[in-house]
Amino acid sequence: MQTITQILRSKSFSSLIGNGLGAIFGVITFALLARVLPKEVFGSYLVFLAIYGVFETLRIGMVMNALVRNLAQCKSKAEEQVVIGSTLFITLFLTMLFLLITALLYMVFSYLGLFTSYLYFFKWFMLIALLSAPNNFATWYLNAKLKIVEMSSIRIITQLVFIFITWFYLQQTQSVPYVILCLAASHLVASLLAIFMGWSGIKHLFSFTKEKIREVFQFGKFSMGTLIGANLLRSSDSFIIGSSFLGGAGVALFNVPARLLELIEVPLRSFALTALPQFSKLFAEKSYADLRLEFEKKSGMVFFLLLPISILCFVFADWLVFLIAGNGYEDSAILLRLFASYMAILPLDKFSGVLLDTINKPNINFYKVLIQLAINVIGDILGIYFFGNLASVAIVSTATFGAGVLFGYVQLYKHLGVKFSNVLRYGWFEFKTISLNVLRVK
Repeated sequence: MQTITQILRSKSFSSLIGNGLGAIFGVITFALLARVLPKEVFGSYLVFLAIYGVFETLRIGMVMNALVRNLAQCKSKAEEQVVIGSTLFITLFLTMLFLLITALLYMVFSYLGLFTSYLYFFKWFMLIALLSAPNNFATWYLNAKLKIVEMSSIRIITQLVFIFITWFYLQQTQSVPYVILCLAASHLVASLLAIFMGWSGIKHLFSFTKEKIREVFQFGKFSMGTLIGANLLRSSDSFIIGSSFLGGAGVALFNVPARLLELIEVPLRSFALTALPQFSKLFAEKSYADLRLEFEKKSGMVFFLLLPISILCFVFADWLVFLIAGNGYEDSAILLRLFASYMAILPLDKFSGVLLDTINKPNINFYKVLIQLAINVIGDILGIYFFGNLASVAIVSTATFGAGVLFGYVQLYKHLGVKFSNVLRYGWFEFKTISLNVLRVK
């Protein structure tokens, strides 16, 4: 009973519940849009999200990991204020720069008559980038302070508002601009909440220093590149499928199992969110042996946690696809089965990246993602060209993440002495111990 109580009170469990609820609401939204919107309209909206996600990843990559890492190492309130002010300054600078570049691209493309079908995207890019800045920064700050409940509340409120407004508007019209308008409204509500609660960091904006901005930038430039690469890694599938003869309908079919995969990744994201501050603190204290052991136990434990889930996804793929998207998406079941083949190795890939950032090797993590992106893009193009189906794209994903795991652990062994065999051994022991303690009846 004591073990269960400790688990329920842990930051990882709170993160799991919060991310789980957010993911469930995200799947509900996805299921609603998949059922109501025509496939071409739904596919176009997914393309919008994929393109905007590149900028969002740029902002996250430059700021979030640097904010979490630096706050975990602060020894006074004054140091924290400098870190918050400096990272917020960079956040706002990147947002203003994005607005300027987007406006210029819109004028150039309008004048040249390029991308006419997607020109309206640019207007919405600018609005959502501005409205989402406060609530995004708030989630990064709350993650760094391990205030998991508060962080999760922002994400859940954003999803709930989006679901409510989307349902209302889709009764009147079924077009991409209306869905994007609902997305913008949900970010506005979440940002107003973040500002009101004092989580947005605005009161510390002028606490920045040039030295701290320079330090954050030096770390963030590789972290930003890593996350942009990771986002492109996921988005490249949609880009390549959408630009091929498979079109928007192919994007919609491919994204059904991909969205299911995001739901399965909830435990992974939850443990990773709480691991970065813990890893950073151990590294700052130069407790390298403890850091290595903590990494091997946690990454291995999450691997064994996701393994049975991936097996269940393989077995019940048809039922899960129908539950999420309804009729018309039967072909997505084979894709989900193929995704399940690499689902279990995602913790090994994710945690290797987190640890590389922790030990101040963000450049190596960046190179890892570049290797994965190259394999994925080349593999997708060749797969569609030679086989002309979505299954080949899903198979390439397994090779992509497998290569990332191999490269990451070679580097971690070189720089910290991490052994893959220890990840499996200590991870299994940790997983078995926790499972037995939870199941034991006293």
